[in-house]
Amino acid sequence: MYNETPCLVIQLLCFEKIMMDYLLTFEVDKDDEQVFVHGDPVGLEYFANALLKMAAQAKKGEFPHEHFFTEEWGGNELSSVKQGSEQKLINHVKVFCWPSKEGAKPYEKT
Repeated sequence: MYNETPCLVIQLLCFEKIMMDYLLTFEVDKDDEQVFVHGDPVGLEYFANALLKMAAQAKKGEFPHEHFFTEEWGGNELSSVKQGSEQKLINHVKVFCWPSKEGAKPYEKT
């Protein structure tokens, strides 16, 4: 008699990191007093849409935030080539959206 043993099949999924085809950088001046945003139309639309999505969530009482990283920091949302010769590239931008203009203050621990 043929003895059939159940077999467990493990399927591994490989996700290829897809780099976005746009320009979007955040940079600061040498004194860390000014922020410069560089983008092409596609990059700025991507960022604007992310902000609009967060705004819609906050209007519903949620507390959304988004991370934007360069490839060197494990992401693909920001470009890695700085645009200003005298500026420093930011590798991680974290954006918070609060439900009101009071921002985080009503939610801080006292």
